[in-house]
Amino acid sequence: MDALKEYRDWQNAQREICGGSWVESDRLFTKWDGSPMPTSAPYSYLQSFCKKAGLRPVTIHSFRHFNASALIDAGVDVVTVQTALGHSTAATTLNIYSHAFSNAQTRAMEAIANAINL
Repeated sequence: MDALKEYRDWQNAQREICGGSWVESDRLFTKWDGSPMPTSAPYSYLQSFCKKAGLRPVTIHSFRHFNASALIDAGVDVVTVQTALGHSTAATTLNIYSHAFSNAQTRAMEAIANAINL
């Protein structure tokens, strides 16, 4: 949140510098003059960041999958994961992430077995 607040402060300063040439838009992330960034900008930035940091390339969609997998791994129920991802049905979430739910189910059964000393 602090980074977003700093970015908003920068945008407000840019708005004053640009004056009448500032382009109003409904976008959070804009170019220096307020005009919308190309839709490819976040992807390009992420690819550049990964390369500079020596990380394997990932896509922005990778963060969505990480979010879902982390929720499932933490034992969050399928309906809550569905809601977080914006899927229309829990069946969609289960179809896409069934492997992750299977792994979580295995860990849950192992926890019960350990609790009753099996």
